[in-house]
Amino acid sequence: MTRLLLDIGNTRIKWAVQTDQGLDEQQAIAHAGLSVAQLGTQVFAPSGQVSQVVVSNVAGIVMAEQVRQAARDCWQLEPQFVAATASASVNGRVLRNAYAEPGKLGSDRWLAMLGALAMQPSAALVVSIGTAMTLDAVTADVATGECRHLGGMIVPGPDLMVSSLLHNTSDIAARARQGEQGEAFFADNTLGCVYQGSLQATVALITAAYARLRTRASDARLLLTGGAAPRVQASLALPVQLVPDLVLQGLATVN
Repeated sequence: MTRLLLDIGNTRIKWAVQTDQGLDEQQAIAHAGLSVAQLGTQVFAPSGQVSQVVVSNVAGIVMAEQVRQAARDCWQLEPQFVAATASASVNGRVLRNAYAEPGKLGSDRWLAMLGALAMQPSAALVVSIGTAMTLDAVTADVATGECRHLGGMIVPGPDLMVSSLLHNTSDIAARARQGEQGEAFFADNTLGCVYQGSLQATVALITAAYARLRTRASDARLLLTGGAAPRVQASLALPVQLVPDLVLQGLATVN
């Protein structure tokens, strides 16, 4: 079976074709202003003939309808939209959702956790860094085979933090116009201070969350995904697995 897997986030569409040999390399484009026709020509048609379209969508109803129409136009298929459930099985392990109403957990977060467990069935802090940053903690009981989602956090991603300061202040925004981002931990201009502060706030939260999880599971892994993940990884003094297609790997486990 050949399937097109779509991970539609707040800013980008990421996709890959899944065959019996595994996942192709992830592709990505921004979806702002994308029409149904463009979705078909830029994402669907280049993927070739597929028998199923499986989707994680956190970009809203309009985007979902565009995907439905493009799939019908290209292959006369109805896409399968994935939602978080109370539990799911991956490689013989069961992941249990922390949410009292499981469907209210974002599908991308749920699938990223499933992707992490598909890679290795052990405890993990799963961090996705894009427009928003989400952190989800998972423990794994070797004896029972049960993996448990402890819960998570959602904060603005580093770029959204920067944008918020530059668009919702007067003095900071004005002083930042002539600045430079730079690399120094303590920046010497306002724009640099905004960028470095946003980055280091992100790093500090990840570091604190990972330390907290390791009090429960000393072998926990730290996995990063999302468009801003490589930039954040460079500032983390922690062992990190960078997995750009983590949500797609989770989608690949969905039947």
